Amino acid sequence: MTQNIYLLAFGTFGNPYGFRQTFFLGNQNVAKSIKTFDLNTNAIKLFENSILYSIRKESINALNAIAYSKYSFAKEKNSDRGGTFVGASILFTNEIAEENLTIAKLNEFHEILVQKNVDNKTIMVNHSDDFSVDLPEDFDKLSFQLKNIDEPSNFRLSNSNLVVYSHINENTLQQNLRKSLELLNNFDTIFFTDNQEIANFTIAKSLYKTTDEKGFDHEIQIVREEKKKQRQIILHDFEKEFSELEENKKTNIRILKESIEQNIKLHQENGRKIEESKKQVGIVENKYSEFSKKIKEAISYIHSDKKIEEIKLFHNENKREFISYINENTKPQYLNSLHNIQSKTVSEIRNQPSSDWLQPNKESKRKERKEKESSGFYIFLSILFFLLWVLTFLYFLFLDEINKFFLGT
Repeated sequence: MTQNIYLLAFGTFGNPYGFRQTFFLGNQNVAKSIKTFDLNTNAIKLFENSILYSIRKESINALNAIAYSKYSFAKEKNSDRGGTFVGASILFTNEIAEENLTIAKLNEFHEILVQKNVDNKTIMVNHSDDFSVDLPEDFDKLSFQLKNIDEPSNFRLSNSNLVVYSHINENTLQQNLRKSLELLNNFDTIFFTDNQEIANFTIAKSLYKTTDEKGFDHEIQIVREEKKKQRQIILHDFEKEFSELEENKKTNIRILKESIEQNIKLHQENGRKIEESKKQVGIVENKYSEFSKKIKEAISYIHSDKKIEEIKLFHNENKREFISYINENTKPQYLNSLHNIQSKTVSEIRNQPSSDWLQPNKESKRKERKEKESSGFYIFLSILFFLLWVLTFLYFLFLDEINKFFLGT
């Protein structure tokens, strides 16, 4: 026998115990967390010679459970109060057996319970632990062909219960219990009875919704319509998201292509500027060398017979020519900054997965890093030319002082 099948008996026993239930099969640690199968007699009540079946959903320590129960009227040993009963239940966790087999074993166990513990419609023991019971014959067959609990899909409690007044026979009950699995999405417990008094009582109390076979089928149809509506809503959301994704894709690809083309042009322009600057460096170096020679030549004239005015005129003419050239050709040529390409997603992704395809790939990261390094190199050259221009300017600012020094010597 698997550990996910529980067999229990219960009843009302009057003072001092009241309602009690005892598990005769199943994991006792889990059994402690299972809710009681007591009835709220303010909402539903058994009468003499009445029988009540129920199917109930429950979540037990993260286990989804379905319980099939049978109640029958029985008096308490030392009390004449109404609404008392004995009952049996078969509870499954995560998997259930076929309904026909479950009903057969539930009826058999309930019959054993009544035969051994009820006499003259009166419970003969004071506690469920005192029940004398036997396992139904071939009870282990329940575990042979278990099926997953596909319905209900929702095990959250709704605090809503349904009472169905209908014929109780093996075929009808089997079909109704199977259909009830789907209906448990909207209800916690569904009761079935063919007793008019029970039905009238629940209608009068109005705490549980009460209906007949036709109303029962209507409730199932409501659940199916709700599911259909939910599917349509989800389908519409997915289709809308797909459409937005396609538009977003077109927009982002267009922006990326335009940005890439613009950066290619800027990159080419920056490359041209760098090549021109490299050539200009050599020319500037030559100009410095030429003017240096001119100064040395002027110095040599000092020790000759040339007049001072002629020497100054020679030097000043060379200096003006040199300064003019340097001022025109050593101004920093600033480079164009590349655009940082960023695409934006305009559609909301409702359940955004953490998938690799949402992350930038390694190739794009390498390209972005390369562009940043290239841009840094361009900036470095721009700063270098600017410093060269400043130094040149400072040099000629104090050139007269240098000349005076040499002339003085």
